[in-house]
Amino acid sequence: MSNLQFNKDLEHGKIGEKWFHDFCIDKGIICINVGTDGFLGIESGIDFIVQYQDGTTARFDVKFDSVMHRSGNMFIETYQDRGKKGWYYNSKANCYCYIDEYNGILWMYTKDSLKEYIDSHKLSLRSITKTIDNREVTGLLVNINKFSDWCEENNHRLIKYARLLDIEDIDEEL
Repeated sequence: MSNLQFNKDLEHGKIGEKWFHDFCIDKGIICINVGTDGFLGIESGIDFIVQYQDGTTARFDVKFDSVMHRSGNMFIETYQDRGKKGWYYNSKANCYCYIDEYNGILWMYTKDSLKEYIDSHKLSLRSITKTIDNREVTGLLVNINKFSDWCEENNHRLIKYARLLDIEDIDEEL
């Protein structure tokens, strides 16, 4: 991967992480960024550890998607670099926050819910491989609306949070 693309992806990811952090703070949830920690973050795929008001904790991996608004799909990375397992298999997070950048929507759900959905829909999910800076990335396309409906029908918790623009966002866009 070129340094330019890598740096662009990191910058994009930081925006998504800020949106997730802001959501937690607004809801009174303790949120600790561990994404750059060598043990908890980088090696395990955990961006945040959160503690809810009832004392329970969760480990979140935050994904920021700039094309989800066109396709309606989350790209679930299963493999990269010709066979190496991707974040779907390697992340030690037990929850995900998948962000639709264009619409400012944060989708939060458990890893178990996603795994159960993928396992029960494997024959109908489309797998694609993309080449990004001479690196192959393979993943499954999971339609967010179908996944959301499935979660509701199967008593799995999924949170959809529509983010409002704040003054900082308006300044950044001008």
